[in-house]
Amino acid sequence: MDKYVSAFDGKPDLIVCEAHGCAYQADMTKSVAYDDAYFDKYIGYEGQDIANRINDARVRLVNRYASPLCDVLDIGIGSGEFIKSRKRTYGFDINEKAVAWLKSQNLYSDDLTKFNAFTFWDVLEHVPEPDETYFKYMKSGAFLFTSLPIFDDLSKIRMSKHYRPNEHYYYWTGDGFVGWMNLYGFKLLECSDEETRAGRESILSFAFRRN
Repeated sequence: MDKYVSAFDGKPDLIVCEAHGCAYQADMTKSVAYDDAYFDKYIGYEGQDIANRINDARVRLVNRYASPLCDVLDIGIGSGEFIKSRKRTYGFDINEKAVAWLKSQNLYSDDLTKFNAFTFWDVLEHVPEPDETYFKYMKSGAFLFTSLPIFDDLSKIRMSKHYRPNEHYYYWTGDGFVGWMNLYGFKLLECSDEETRAGRESILSFAFRRN
């Protein structure tokens, strides 16, 4: 190693924890803009065959464990397509355009303590502190449903379409993700590859219940 380069200040952008099946962005102080354009991008996906298949699979997964009569809070709503696909589903988001839409439909809620079922479709990998932001408000017995990219080989993250600095802060293997959720008291009920079979790349969906 060059003696001058070795003395340079710097941090690795990605910390890989092979033994725990997890990798994370070292600096989580920067973020992409979750603005109108971000919301509109998801609007553009609506109605496509793959989007319809994904939302059908998500509704079925939730209703297998939480009664169709159960109120669900969808966190990080995208364009709101899942909320439109399932009755008794409300939403929370940090995107101002998403919030405005939710409020216009009387579907916005920021009180997590009112719900016993939560969905995080393509969300948890974006959140620097999931426990402080969400998990600590979830009761024992609550259901949590999520989808996210899963890696067979963490050394290949940078080659993946899912490598998104300042947007995706965490990357997991399947075992790593389930093990991490267990640390917060969430027991795995089901793991599904329906979203991958619908056409998405390396996306798995999970159902958990909090002990």
